[in-house]
Amino acid sequence: MDKHAKGWERAKEMRKWRERKGGLKEGPHEHLRTALGEALEDWVSDQRRSGLRPASIAGRRLHARLFLEWCWNCNVTRPEWISRGLMEAWLAWLDEYRTRNGTHYADTSKESMIRSVNAFLCYLLLHRRIDSNPLAGTRLRRCHGRTIPAILDEAQVLRLLEMPDTHDVLGLRDRAMLELTYSSGLRRGEVVGLRTTDLTRGESSIVVRNGKGGKERIVPLGGPAQYWLKRYLGEARPLFVLPEVPCAMMFLTAYGDGFSAGAWSQIVRHYLNSAGILARGGPHLLRHACATHMLDHGADLRTIQTLLGHSRVDTTEIYTHVSTGRLCSVHHRTHPRG
Repeated sequence: MDKHAKGWERAKEMRKWRERKGGLKEGPHEHLRTALGEALEDWVSDQRRSGLRPASIAGRRLHARLFLEWCWNCNVTRPEWISRGLMEAWLAWLDEYRTRNGTHYADTSKESMIRSVNAFLCYLLLHRRIDSNPLAGTRLRRCHGRTIPAILDEAQVLRLLEMPDTHDVLGLRDRAMLELTYSSGLRRGEVVGLRTTDLTRGESSIVVRNGKGGKERIVPLGGPAQYWLKRYLGEARPLFVLPEVPCAMMFLTAYGDGFSAGAWSQIVRHYLNSAGILARGGPHLLRHACATHMLDHGADLRTIQTLLGHSRVDTTEIYTHVSTGRLCSVHHRTHPRG
């Protein structure tokens, strides 16, 4: 391999080598080579057959694997050894556990983990691998209310959008992805899941086929998003494509394959840091900004609900709490002593 080649060119060579070697291989996990681990894989297969979204399955599987790893450390390797006392100890551990950066799990994260493990236990009970669900009768935690998201103002968004170096093919790709995310309010999984065939004939809208809950919708593309997407598809993407290993995904990595949601989050986080924007989050910040800025400029909630793909309007209503500029404007215009 030429050490003087560009980074994305070296990455393409690594992709070819990886494919010749049979792809990436997952390391051994002893806690999965147990009766509980076998039951977990049976549960995952059952979810696939039921038509659950791949992203939802992946999230549940991750949570259940973390639970199984904890069980392994407690010398619990069989489904029938799971007891109410064990689950109470796990719930207590979940409250005290600290992540790599030293913080506790957020309430929403804990709720998701508990619900995933509860679903796994319900599967075990249904297939008579346990006599009872130890979480039955335990009040599942529910996060009351919604955390108001951090919102970037329009100047911050513009600064973020201009961070990629568009003279480079990687920067051109990143600019197109950022513009598309902000223009259409897409989730990170929806962006990385787009295919080249999802762009409509007039290139003024795009079909989102992997929306939350398996729903499909068509979203419009703003003028800048259309411009940068057209440039990316014409100038940058052909350089990422490997003829030996074709990929239908719209946005490709330097290895010539599709993005993972986590990789896209890391890229956005890099640009946020480079722009000096301290708000926590990643691609979802642009989704929040899209909705809030549209509301500020007069869009109604139903329109924003349709754009974002929310099944219920009360999910969209959170943006009425953060759109303070519009609130103040309406207040000054309509209140007798405004």
